[in-house]
Amino acid sequence: MNLTITPFGIIDRTILDHLQGELASLGKVVLSSPKPVPSSFIQRKRRGQVQYLASEFERALADERGDRVLAVTDVDLFERGLNFVFGHATIHDRFAVISIARFGSDGRDKLLERTAKTAVHELGHTLGLYHDDEDPGCVMHFSERIEDTDRKGLTFCAKCRPAATLTLSRLGT
Repeated sequence: MNLTITPFGIIDRTILDHLQGELASLGKVVLSSPKPVPSSFIQRKRRGQVQYLASEFERALADERGDRVLAVTDVDLFERGLNFVFGHATIHDRFAVISIARFGSDGRDKLLERTAKTAVHELGHTLGLYHDDEDPGCVMHFSERIEDTDRKGLTFCAKCRPAATLTLSRLGT
């Protein structure tokens, strides 16, 4: 699999390098040039803070190369029907986005760990995986709160792994 990581906004290079290393097991990972978050994206204010509609990033990624494309942003995200999201992805398609906006209050190591877990989770959706409601340690478990992300691991559980592996093998990984 060829994976492109596209930063939107101001993303520390350390975070991008960490993601590139953590995601290398999925295939070849390349970084594209940083882009500003388009002002045309749907926004809303929640508790005095601007949030961006997560699915808007899918359109902005359309011209990026790769079997999978992951946007990494520093803006807070929401999706219709949800107060906020840590990330969003298309199921069985190639686009995913994660936000680091809610990850950094507990130090650099936690920021990097949460970023990697969320990236693997969202890329799992692009591989056809849904949320794992049974195993809170599976990376595909839904994170409603940051504590949920902290509790889960970085890998697919025994139930999710075969489906992810099958899709990756079809992509040549």
